[in-house]
Amino acid sequence: MKLFNTLLVTFLFSQYAFSQNIESLNKLFYYGKFSEFLTESTKLLKKNPDNSDLLYKTGTAYQFLNKNKQAEIYFKKAYLIDTTNTNYINGFAKISEINQNKNKAIKLYNKALKEDSLNFTALNNLSKIYFNNKNFGKALNLYKKLSVQDSLNPYYYRKIGLCYLKQNKAESCLSFYQKAYEKDTTNLISIKSLAAVMLKTKKFNEAINICNKGILIDSSLSDFYKIKANVHFVKTHFYRAIPEYLKAMQKGDSSYNVQKRLGIAYCKTKKFKNALPYNLNVYKKDSTSYSNTLYLCRTYLGLGNYDKSLEFAEKTLKLIRFSKRIEYQVYDYMSDIYQNKKEYNKALAILKKQRNIFEIKNSYFNISNFYKSALILEKTGNKKEALKFYKKITYYYENHSFDKDNTYYKYSKQQITKLKEDLFFEGK
Repeated sequence: MKLFNTLLVTFLFSQYAFSQNIESLNKLFYYGKFSEFLTESTKLLKKNPDNSDLLYKTGTAYQFLNKNKQAEIYFKKAYLIDTTNTNYINGFAKISEINQNKNKAIKLYNKALKEDSLNFTALNNLSKIYFNNKNFGKALNLYKKLSVQDSLNPYYYRKIGLCYLKQNKAESCLSFYQKAYEKDTTNLISIKSLAAVMLKTKKFNEAINICNKGILIDSSLSDFYKIKANVHFVKTHFYRAIPEYLKAMQKGDSSYNVQKRLGIAYCKTKKFKNALPYNLNVYKKDSTSYSNTLYLCRTYLGLGNYDKSLEFAEKTLKLIRFSKRIEYQVYDYMSDIYQNKKEYNKALAILKKQRNIFEIKNSYFNISNFYKSALILEKTGNKKEALKFYKKITYYYENHSFDKDNTYYKYSKQQITKLKEDLFFEGK
């Protein structure tokens, strides 16, 4: 009996001492004194190696100190002692993810969800892994579950919308961005995201209205001005896009795309002097983009710097490999350059090259070519050849798309009559 009482007292004392140690350890842990905590916890674990809670906290302390390899050892031990504890499963999963073992993390998070299908940590972390792995379908299903659990949080509605967007389902994503906005109409991220999606789905007026609401909340953000500018740019309202791009730049966005579109907008509105610095900036950042060289070609042409324009026309031709329309336009600019330089034979040679781009010689694309060729031939006194091109123009409109009010058609009919008379009296 005495022996039993002695053992009981010893056991109770050891349990009391252990609980006191745990209490002091918990204080160190919750006050963030992780190095001190680890010194004491590793000592205690030598005597109590199967204490899963202490193993879990030791792993967590190592994780806070960015000692992730050591952390994984302790999370794994805690998990192996109690494989149904979702805290241990999630802890082991997270550290596996940090240590770049995402496949193990996915398996563990799925195990946690088998234990508890609504486990928030597992749903949240697993959805992020799927999204980052571009498995947007699986991520979408998890974000939908999270949005039910945390129905007032606009973040999850935005993520659902983004998953749809990544799957090229722009129309499906719009309602979720709208929900995110409705949950908090002052959330600037939700406002910006909704405006961007409205632009993508061609709801242009709605996009501008949402941007204006965002500007009322915080007029210092460049994104709202940029989206408004992009709306006008897509609608080819370049004169309206320009001031919005300038505002975006004033608010700190001098990105490549903003400068590129601003340069194009100035070019399209024939403000070539304003266009030049922006077109040069984007060309310096990317000299391999044929659109950058193309707009510099157009800008220099508008400024009357024909040699520079010709230089960038030739650079564009070297860069393009796939677009007949772009090649056609470059030749158009080059013919204008040579005309302005009064090098008419070179202009005619370029126009001949241009005519050979499209297989159907009398296609709509060649009407402006025929017209330019005829005008140049008249300037050089070659009335007989000019007459041939004017006839091609009238033939096209009379047999394909007759429009008696078309400028090309009316002028060509007039010149055919005039040139026939001239050639008759000249005996040709």
